[in-house]
Order: sequence, then structure tokens, then C-alpha cells
Amino acid sequence: MRRGFQVFVSGIVLAGLTLAGAGVASAQEPAKEPAKPVLTLEGEAAIVILLIKPDKTADFEAVLAKYREAFAKGDNPKRKEQIAGMTFLKSPTPVGGNIAYIFRVETVVKGEEYDITRIIYEVFPSEATDMFNKYKDAYAGRQIIPLNKLP
Repeated sequence: MRRGFQVFVSGIVLAGLTLAGAGVASAQEPAKEPAKPVLTLEGEAAIVILLIKPDKTADFEAVLAKYREAFAKGDNPKRKEQIAGMTFLKSPTPVGGNIAYIFRVETVVKGEEYDITRIIYEVFPSEATDMFNKYKDAYAGRQIIPLNKLP
């Protein structure tokens, strides 16, 4: 009987040490780094031209409104810096049959995410899939022009 008790206590101690070791190991794991940006901008400034299908402008403008709202409502201070230097414009004339939306970025924040759906996901994860689908269906093309100031 005593032998059974010793085996039982040994099992409890072994289990406790195993769990304690697992806790220490997990506490020592490095924190997960945020996902690397999929769209960063080069240069000191940039022009981003998005071509949107003419029958999908209302959907795209809803996505654009959510994008701008995500910059404003997020808690990342870099996002506030990014949006402060951005101007959003819409061409009154079609370009190749599509509508051109121009994002003028006066000061590029190096290494930061500018992707529309990723920025929306940071603040509104439950709406990101719907916004992505609207954006994907409206998208007809994109041109990014990095710029540097002349001396």
C-alpha cells in the first residue's frame, strides 16, 4: 500500500514539475512580431493611383471611408502620422474607362503598412472580409509613384 502511495505522489510531483517547466518555457518564448507589411511606400513622398470600375465607385468609396476611419480610430501612433500626410482625390474624367482615385502622400512613413485591407483589419477585423471583397470587385489597377523632393 505504501508503494502505491509513493508512486502516486511521484506522479503528482512529476506532473507538477512538467507543468512548471512548460510554464517557464512558454514565458520565455519571444513575443510574436506583427506581420510584415505587404504595402510600404518608397521615397520621401508618393502618389498612389487606384483605378476603380465605374459601376463600383460607391462600393470603393465605402471601403475608402472605412480605411480613413481605421487610421483615425486605431491606437497605433504611426497611423496618425501616416494619415496626417495623406490627401485623397478623385479624377472627374475616366482613365481608360475606369475612375482614378489618387492618394497623395506628402510624407511617407518608412516601413509602415499602407495596404487598404490590412489597415481596416487592424481596427475593424469583423468588417475586413466584406471590405476586402468590395475592394477586390471594384479594383481595376494600381500605379504607385515614389517621389523625392528636389534640393
